Amino acid sequence: MLSARTIAVETKLIAHAYSRDRESFRLPEETYEGWAIIASEKGTFEYAVGDETGEAKAGEAVLCPPGIPFHRRTLGLLDFHYVQFHLSTISPDGPIEFPYLGKIVFRDTSRLLSTLAALRDAREHVSQQYLEHLVTDLLYQYIGERAASRRERKPRDSAIQEAVRYVNEHAYEDISMQLVASRVGLSQSQFTRKFQKELGISPVKYWTGVRLRKVRQLLAETDEPLEAIAELCGYQNAFYLSRVFSREMDISPSEYRRSHRV
Repeated sequence: MLSARTIAVETKLIAHAYSRDRESFRLPEETYEGWAIIASEKGTFEYAVGDETGEAKAGEAVLCPPGIPFHRRTLGLLDFHYVQFHLSTISPDGPIEFPYLGKIVFRDTSRLLSTLAALRDAREHVSQQYLEHLVTDLLYQYIGERAASRRERKPRDSAIQEAVRYVNEHAYEDISMQLVASRVGLSQSQFTRKFQKELGISPVKYWTGVRLRKVRQLLAETDEPLEAIAELCGYQNAFYLSRVFSREMDISPSEYRRSHRV
């Protein structure tokens, strides 16, 4: 299994450019000597890399290997980064080919957009080595997220499958785990035991994680006050949300917002 811990990634920057409010790409197709990434900060573009075609929106990127035509077309105004770089990937057994190409979708979009913002701000004022560090970090983030998604366990028990679906759909409402257990025909003790066995986490912990993902997104991507975020995410008030967030994330909401603003 490929993971960020079992491989080393090194990049050598060839070129980087940032464009804002672009109506079109300079060229509809290019073939590069190195790897190339186009990552959107705002807007959507169509792409084709090899046999893969699709659309990429803000918080997504398209990765193209050397020597393969990269077709692209904007769909409205686009803010984007273009990065070209040499890439080496080394496993414990020696050099390997980087295994991904085409659209790369990031689950933690706030971290990606923060990296892109740092890339934008650093391009004229910081060393090339720091820019290479940011590009490498972007690739490590994607490798790590892919490895994490493979490790995630999915429930096989039909009752727990239904419970997960219900919690995801109603996470920001005033529900209880006793209610969820009743809906899937289990006592609360049976439900807790089965849920823990299937997913390796308690139902309450899972529910909290779903809520806090939305909290993190709102902190990073909006200016909503904590009281409004608490209401949107199903918490009684900002004080209670702050306690839960600080306990689970080991950082306060205000500190998280400062360090993850785009």
